[in-house]
Amino acid sequence: MDSKKGVLRPNPTTTERKRQPSIFRGLFYAMLSGVSYSFAAVIVKHMKNLHPGQLALYRFIATFVMCMPETVKARQNPLGPRKLRILMGLRGILGGLNIFLNFIAFRYLGLGEASVIIFSAPVFVTIFARIFLKEPCNIFQSITVILTVIGILFTAKLPSRLSEAPIVYSSEKIYGLLAAIFSLFCISTLQILTRKVRPVHPSILTFHFSWVGILEIAILTAVFGNFQLQQCGIQSIYILLLALLSYSGLTLVVMAFQCENAGPVSTARAATDIGLAFLWQIFIFHDVPDTYGIIGAVLVLFSIILIGLDKWNTSSQGNLLSCEKFKCLSI
Repeated sequence: MDSKKGVLRPNPTTTERKRQPSIFRGLFYAMLSGVSYSFAAVIVKHMKNLHPGQLALYRFIATFVMCMPETVKARQNPLGPRKLRILMGLRGILGGLNIFLNFIAFRYLGLGEASVIIFSAPVFVTIFARIFLKEPCNIFQSITVILTVIGILFTAKLPSRLSEAPIVYSSEKIYGLLAAIFSLFCISTLQILTRKVRPVHPSILTFHFSWVGILEIAILTAVFGNFQLQQCGIQSIYILLLALLSYSGLTLVVMAFQCENAGPVSTARAATDIGLAFLWQIFIFHDVPDTYGIIGAVLVLFSIILIGLDKWNTSSQGNLLSCEKFKCLSI
């Protein structure tokens, strides 16, 4: 209570505590999202008789069906605001292409190698944010980008070309590496576009993302692959699990972003996914990573953690300044 004006002032500390969920809950959701996507990657790699594009199509169909109740509940135009429809359409196209390439990389590369390349996106978003959003990029962020590029080069085993016995790349290996690298650029651009369309309701974004992805993936699979009927029995269960894990991973990461800043969420999810991918690669598929793969994973993980801590520190300082400003205004 203000003794001079007789106006009841809220306690900023108490109010802030009530409004903000636990930061550990956000990190926990991010880790669960990484676990879901990691198990989905295992299913994609295991079902070798079906083209990765067909599995990606199942994923988008499941997301489309499961997001419809929330879309109806939002009571908004499913196509989104007219002025943002071009960006939403581009986001859907990049999202479909990202999942298509993502599943191809998981099929033809080791899970650890593919995850190291694809989930280094939090670092490369810094470059895209500097180019398209004119956000600042300091020396610290530039160093993490350089370390990540070196880590990806080690993951692709390019330093082996300098040794006496260079590693021979198969056509499937090259196909998987190209898919992972292009998927990395797609998901980095996708995150920038997602920030551009922030005013749109999340369910509308998911709905638009899903139907555009269904059309795109169907065309890509028809052109570059083929459709086949899955085997009866266990494969039908795998497809159902793939759909549920994909949707739960997407839902959990949205919940994580509602509880915590983007930096720590991206870091926790990427670290969980890369760590589990190497475990599944070793114990499920019996593919032990070599020295180049381990060095690349360590460099990329180190860069992701550094960029996450930097964003967390920047956001915390911004929140502290806002709190101090609120206290000054309430006196």
